[in-house]
Amino acid sequence: MATRQRDVIQLVSSECNSFAERFFSEHRRFFEDLASGEAGAGEQKAEWYEIYKRFEAESELTMQNALMLWGAVQAKTFEREFIEAAMQSDALNDYLSLTDYPMFIKRMWREVQAKRERDAKMGEDMVASPKYRKPSKRPITPMEDTVVKDRLSQLDQRLLEIEHERNALLLERRHLVGRDVEPDTSESLKREINLQRYREEVGLD
Repeated sequence: MATRQRDVIQLVSSECNSFAERFFSEHRRFFEDLASGEAGAGEQKAEWYEIYKRFEAESELTMQNALMLWGAVQAKTFEREFIEAAMQSDALNDYLSLTDYPMFIKRMWREVQAKRERDAKMGEDMVASPKYRKPSKRPITPMEDTVVKDRLSQLDQRLLEIEHERNALLLERRHLVGRDVEPDTSESLKREINLQRYREEVGLD
C-alpha cells in the first residue's frame, strides 16, 4: 500500500527540520555575539552571512534528497498530490522560511538564547561538548509489516549516510568551480504551495 501524501509531507518535514536543528546547533557558537533576532537591528558579520549561504546550499540538497526519496519531484516539477497535501499542512512552512536571511538570523537567535539559558541552568562544567553531534537518522516510514518497516529503516539510514557524504563532496566541488548551490528547489516549492493556496482561496481549483 502506498504511503499517504500527508504522511509523506510529515516525513519530508521531519527530515528537513532534523537537518536544520543539527545545523543550527553545530553553528551557534559562531553567533555568540548576536544581540537580536532581527537581521536589521545591528551590524551583521560577514562570517554570519557565509554560514547562512552554507545553510542555504545544504538545505537545498537536503530538500532535493528528501523529495527524490519519495518521487515527489521531477526536474523541479512537483507531484500535484504532494503540493495539495503541502498546501493543507504547515509542516514545511518554518523550514522553507529559513532560506530568507532575516528568518535564518531569527532562528539562530533562538538557538543561541536557548543555549545560554541551558548553560545558566546547568553550569559550564555540565554543558555538552560543542563537538558532540547527534547521530543523523531518517524518520521511520509507517508500515504495518514490521519486516518491511525494518528493512526500509536500514535502507533509509544507509541512503542518509551516502547522501551526507555526497552533499559534502558536491558542495566543495561546486564551490571550487564557482557554481555554488542555490535554493532553487526550496524556492520553487514555496511558490507552488503559495500558488495552490491562492487557487484554493479564489476557487480556481
